[in-house]
Amino acid sequence: MLTAIRRLSARGAALPDVTRGALYLITAGFFFALMTSIVRPAAVELHPFQIVFLRNLFCLTLMLPWLFQARVNLLQSPQLKLHLLRATLFGAAMMCWFTAVTMLPLVDAVSLNFTAPIFVTIMASLILRETVRLRRWTAVAIGFGGMLVIVRPGFQEFNLGHLLVMGDAIIWAAAVILVRILSRREPPIVIVSHMFVWVTPLSLIPTLFVWVWPSPQIWLWMVAMAACSTVGHILATRALAAAEASAVMPFDYIRLIFFASAGYLFFGELPDEWTLVGAAIIVASSLYIMRREAIVARQRAAAERMADGAEDDN
Repeated sequence: MLTAIRRLSARGAALPDVTRGALYLITAGFFFALMTSIVRPAAVELHPFQIVFLRNLFCLTLMLPWLFQARVNLLQSPQLKLHLLRATLFGAAMMCWFTAVTMLPLVDAVSLNFTAPIFVTIMASLILRETVRLRRWTAVAIGFGGMLVIVRPGFQEFNLGHLLVMGDAIIWAAAVILVRILSRREPPIVIVSHMFVWVTPLSLIPTLFVWVWPSPQIWLWMVAMAACSTVGHILATRALAAAEASAVMPFDYIRLIFFASAGYLFFGELPDEWTLVGAAIIVASSLYIMRREAIVARQRAAAERMADGAEDDN
């Protein structure tokens, strides 16, 4: 599988960087939609916690050749506690997500999940002390408005699934903040390696309380889920390596189409007009936040270059 991905990457090397990154991210979204769709048939037999563990176990197995090739000494990391915390958050987010998709229509779940960039902005301001000005705070407020349009408290039943999706978005945002902190001292390959290695044994702990032996069919579903997840993560990583995040991340919202299609084809789900309106509001606010962050990042980089030039002149 990894060999096939390398061959496709070699063929796409001739494409412009942004085009290549967009294609990687769109294809990653397709595989993530397939992975999430597999949760429901697996949940007929297994608790979502066990699905999370088996998914991580098979993903780690598929990633082992890459980890050995990288030759990363995980135990010598100076930020081991932060890596363990990030793995714990990642596992908790998956447990929230896998449980939620058994309770909500797929397009509702992924639409609410797109509030994660909004929570990243809030945490970046509170934890990292990053400057967030009025226009971005306005976009955050609009994004929460889109969330309320989808949930419509008081007009429809607000169930545990909604809370779990929001919990997933908040926890995922906290994990992103940790990645920003970790990336100051360690390269991406070390961060990714830690995540895959530690999240598997950590997710085993709650699984022991709900374990049942899967049927042969479920084992096949788990292998398929791990394959889709691994391919999706590899493609998403390559997308961000091919071009700037601000250029390719807007294409991530095409996942909405894939999730809506999967919900209709596999489960007969049709999103209502309120979900579509709320999703559009969330997407618009998130895109604006990403655009503002890209502008601020370019301005900061330009200021640093000017400062370096001034020092050289002296």
